[in-house]
Formats: sequence, structure tokens, C-alpha cells
Amino acid sequence: MQQTPENHIIFIQVPDFLVHPPHHDYTEGGEDMDGTLNAAHIHRILDPSIPLPVELPPGVEKLTNAGISEEMILSGMLRLLAAEPEHQHAAYYRYIILSIRPNILNELTYAAMIKAENGDFDAAVEILDTLQGLFPHSSELLASKNAVLQKKKKASHQKTTPKAAAFDTDTLFTRAYHDINKDNIDEGLANIRAFLEKNPHIWNAWFLLGWGLRKRFRYEEAAAAFRTALEKGGANADTRNELAICLMEQGDLKAARKELETALHTEPENVKIISNLGVLALKMGNEFEAAGFFRTVLEIDPSDVIAQNALIKIERVY
Repeated sequence: MQQTPENHIIFIQVPDFLVHPPHHDYTEGGEDMDGTLNAAHIHRILDPSIPLPVELPPGVEKLTNAGISEEMILSGMLRLLAAEPEHQHAAYYRYIILSIRPNILNELTYAAMIKAENGDFDAAVEILDTLQGLFPHSSELLASKNAVLQKKKKASHQKTTPKAAAFDTDTLFTRAYHDINKDNIDEGLANIRAFLEKNPHIWNAWFLLGWGLRKRFRYEEAAAAFRTALEKGGANADTRNELAICLMEQGDLKAARKELETALHTEPENVKIISNLGVLALKMGNEFEAAGFFRTVLEIDPSDVIAQNALIKIERVY
């Protein structure tokens, strides 16, 4: 058992009861009724040769198998990824987290926004920074963090002034994000447009507008929004990737390829970009090149379902 000084994280070898779970009835979720880890739920995805990071509760220095809970394992992996996103077992830990909690991005992002709405900005930022370790290429998380920091700055500025109206511009941004993320797209687009009327120079807002428009299949308008985001400081891989998707849908494959290649130059192991290069190659009729891109994705992330299915279709059809 190895312990790290920060955050009370220890590394443990996978206990025998997780490798060989007893045969009895378990609850449907990941934990038993008492909150301890449901061994039958998790043992199939564990590699006994790789130690698990576990976060100890406050005041606890020793750990027994009976005391291991799902939350302790998840929290340990999340905190480790936040501190060391390039850890040698990062991809494996991400796979475990997403297998146990596939909706964790939405769950924790929503929790962070609730913290921010209640004025606990530091806790909100900590949650979003933790998620960033799990999703290092997520532009949505960057947009959420930007919204929280703006709200914190405004709240600090207004400490000696009367309370601002509840529906201020920061709230517009936050609501727009939640609406678009939950597919309440029309409401989200209305909110982000209202935000942009007073904050036209914030690239994150233009990205959010483009994201909503793309989800509405309004690709020409979405592409224009992403281009504005690029011009106003959002010249990152995620913005170019989103722009490339819009260009592909409009049939401008050459321009889409240029954006994806530029994005790949800045983030050479971003599987979303590599996968979209595979999709683009298929659209251009180059199945051999497409297969190469999808194989590269699987070299980086062997669990990528999109790449797996694409290769199966290529081999079946061609």
C-alpha cells in the first residue's frame, strides 16, 4: 500500500474480493446496500496488475477491504487525474470511471454550477478542475469554468453594492450552457445571444452559440459562430474540430481537412480529431486512410467504440 502526501490518496493492489467476487445477489448499481463496493459490478473491468488510487476519508489512515467504497475509488482516480492527467495509467483510470459513472460529466458539471449559484465559487472551480483531468480536451468544461470565474469576479465587485438582479449576464451564460447541454436548445440559444449582446468579445460564448446551432443542424450559422470564436481568442483544437464538423456537413471537405490537421498539430493524441479525420477520409472515398486513422484512435484508446465500429464497417463493406 503506497500513500501520496496530497489529498490523502493511497495506492492499493486490487483486493482478492474484487478479482474473485462471491456469488450472491447484489443490487443493480455499483454498491451494496451499505454503500460498500459491489464486487460483481466492477471486477470485470479491473486489471489486477494495476494498483488503484483510493482517497481516504478525513481522519482515516488505514483501510480494510470491507471499508472500500465506490466513491473512495472514484474520488481517488479523479483527484489523481486532476493532478497528473498524463499519469501512466490515466487511460485505464478514465475507462473505469466512465464504465461505473457514464454520466459523470453532466452530474458533476451540474453540481459545480449549483455551487456557483450559491456563491461557493472555489468549490465550483475545484469540481470543474477535477473533471478537466478526466476530460482533458473538453471545451465545454473550459466554458463552464469561465462562467464561474466571471460570476466570482462580478460577485466580488458587487460586495459593497446593492444585490444584482438574479437574471444577470453571468446567469444567462450558465443557463445557456445547461439548456444546450440538456438539449433545450432554443432556450439556450436565446440566453447565449442575450449574453453576447453585452459580452461580444468572449470567445467561449461564441463557441457555445456555435455548439447550440450545430446541435440544431444549422451548420452554416454554426460555422460562422466558431470562426468568430477563433478570431476572439478561441483558436484551440476543440473550436477547430467543431468548425470542421460543420464544414463537412456543408460539403466543404477540403476546408474541413485543413481545420482538423491544424487541430491535430496542436493536440496530436486528441482522439476526437483523429476519429473525425477518419470520418472525413471515408467521405472522400479513401477507406484505406480512414482505417489508418481509426486504428490510431484504438492505439491511444482501445475502448473507443466509434473507432471499433468504423473499422468493422470498413472491413465488412470494403
